[in-house]
Amino acid sequence: MDGYLKFLQKQKVMLRQESKLFILLLIICSLTFTACNRSKGSKGKEYSEIEIAEIRERVLSVSQSILGEETYFSIYQMANDSINNWSNHKLGRWKYFNPTEYQLDSVFCVNKSGDKIFFSILERYTDNDAVMDGISHFYGIKMRNTWYFFDGAQMIVPRENHQEDIHTPLSFEKLKQIATVRLYLRYLKKNKNEEWEINDNFFSDLYERDAYNYPFTTQEAWEESWLRLCRANWEKK
Repeated sequence: MDGYLKFLQKQKVMLRQESKLFILLLIICSLTFTACNRSKGSKGKEYSEIEIAEIRERVLSVSQSILGEETYFSIYQMANDSINNWSNHKLGRWKYFNPTEYQLDSVFCVNKSGDKIFFSILERYTDNDAVMDGISHFYGIKMRNTWYFFDGAQMIVPRENHQEDIHTPLSFEKLKQIATVRLYLRYLKKNKNEEWEINDNFFSDLYERDAYNYPFTTQEAWEESWLRLCRANWEKK
C-alpha cells in the first residue's frame, strides 16, 4: 500500500509539473500571437488588433455623429466614385498606378464643422517586382454646398516591416491597421474630463495653408484657391 501511495504522489507531482509547463507554453504562444498581430504607431508604440479596432470605432462614431450616418455613407460613395472614375480613365497620377488594387477606407475623419474630411486610400501593388505597398492621403472639402475631392501625399509601406513574404501584397485589413495607428491616431484626444474629442490640430496641420501651399488671409481666399486647383485638374484631365 505504501508503494502505491508513493506512486500516486509521484504522479500528482508530475501532473502539476506538466500543467505548469502547459500553462507556460500557452502564455508564450499567446504573447507570440499578440506580437505578430500588433502594429506600430509613428512614435514606435505598438497597438494590438483590439486596440486598433477600438480606435477605428471611436473615429467612426465621432465622424458619423457630425455628419449623420446616412450622409456619412453618401459622402463615402461620392469619394469612392471619384476615385474609380480617375482610375478607370487613367487620370492624373492614376495612370502610373497599374497594376494596383486599391480600396478607400470606410473609416474617415471629419472636422467639427463637417466641411473637411481626411480619407485613406489603401493600395496593394500586384507587380511581381513590388516589395512595398502604399497608403495615400485623400481630402474632401465642402465649398458652396458642393463636395470636392483631392489627392494628397502618399505613405510608402515596406512589406518587410509587417510580414516575412515581401513578394505578397499586404492585406487590406493590415493596411487599415497601419493607417489607423499612423494617421487616424491624432484625430481624437481626451479632454480634461477624460472624454474623447476632435483634436483641432489634426485638421489645422492639413489645411493651414491654401491649395498651393501659400498662407491665406480669408476663408474666401482659401476656398478660391481650392476651387482654382479643382478647375485646373479638370482642365488637365
